[in-house]
Amino acid sequence: MRLSVLLLLAALVGSAWPRSGVQAQATGEWELLPNSPARPGRHDDVFFVDDRNGWVVNGNGEVWRTLNGGSTWIQSLVLDPFLRSVSFATPQIGWVGALFGPVRLFETRDGAVTITDVSARIFPQIPGGICGLWAVNEQVVYGVGQFSEPAYVIKTTDGGQTWMSQDMSAYANTLIDVFFFDELRGFVVGGVGSFPDFIQPVVLMTEDGGATWSTRHTGTTVGGWGWKLSFPSADVGFISVEHHGNEGIVLKTTDGGLSWTELAFANGGSLQGLGFITPDLGWTSGRGVSSATADGGANWDQIGLDGIINRFRFLGDTLGFAVGERIYRYRAKPTATEPTAPPVTTTLGPGVPNPFDGTLIVSYDLGTEVRVRIAVYDVLGRRVASLLDLERPPGQYTAAWDGRLASGGFAPAGVYLIRLEAGSTVRTASVTLLR
Repeated sequence: MRLSVLLLLAALVGSAWPRSGVQAQATGEWELLPNSPARPGRHDDVFFVDDRNGWVVNGNGEVWRTLNGGSTWIQSLVLDPFLRSVSFATPQIGWVGALFGPVRLFETRDGAVTITDVSARIFPQIPGGICGLWAVNEQVVYGVGQFSEPAYVIKTTDGGQTWMSQDMSAYANTLIDVFFFDELRGFVVGGVGSFPDFIQPVVLMTEDGGATWSTRHTGTTVGGWGWKLSFPSADVGFISVEHHGNEGIVLKTTDGGLSWTELAFANGGSLQGLGFITPDLGWTSGRGVSSATADGGANWDQIGLDGIINRFRFLGDTLGFAVGERIYRYRAKPTATEPTAPPVTTTLGPGVPNPFDGTLIVSYDLGTEVRVRIAVYDVLGRRVASLLDLERPPGQYTAAWDGRLASGGFAPAGVYLIRLEAGSTVRTASVTLLR
């Protein structure tokens, strides 16, 4: 089942959208992943570290994992609390936030095969829930919560061994989502005022890792709070505003978050899920209605996509995932005005960074549809890890190695060989692992 985004020019005849802007966009489709699990109340969050490894969590306490870009899903875990948020730093290391129970934060070191309650590591105060998580890297992770007061930011700088909580009551009464460009500069969103009738959306920014915060926007109407953040570029960002009995609002910045403008949203009321794959092309969802824009939020059209999507996630400007009642995948299709031909030959790029001590990213190009196998070998020629084994169409891809052996343990420091097999073609690249 494919759900058209309706961004082709022919579908927009008679609308107020600029023809040139729409025509220049790379069009694509949201595809319902047929093997994805159903959750009538909705899945709450989704996170992918690359084009293969992803996780979904929901209020039933379920953790679902895919190893092949969403083609199949495995129920890794079923936990007691309501699971609200998820973020991973590598294919193995990640965190899950929870609501409505004694557990607030979980950690996994094996891709969610097993998971540990680490709520007691949060000091001095454990928040009432963790609504949003953002792993900047393996060492630095931020979280926020909850959707009802009081509001806290949590942060680790040692890979989750300890977490420091920060009382944000001087700035906000609720905090729901978080996004960081790097270890120091980021944003949290929620509301300020009495929840829910007299609360106003608030956007907070830090440039020193949370040591200090500044209020970059406070909403002009009451009864609403910031719900989801999306930055498709360093300058342009968007926030969905959930409203208590009012029309929806989208906030937009074009100066990197220093100032925000309220965009009226006439297609529906309360908004929740929001995501932009480029500064112009984006989607919103909430309370039964999903909409798309191709001009940076100036105009919106309703589309036939799941109306209870709570999270859109994008990897670059060609691939994205969304979760509502089911799980969906977006793949961009180049327009005739900007054709992109597949690679003529199969190549394997150098691993980056090299040397590495965390996660290695390897890029590769496929000239034809072929079965691809990527594995890691030591200097004695022994295969120590398998990264990929599946059929793929022509295109450009990446694979990741987190320095673990096939057995699950950590590989020792040393020189390793990344070997790509694509049909009769073999390519290799040498990398150095540090410990």
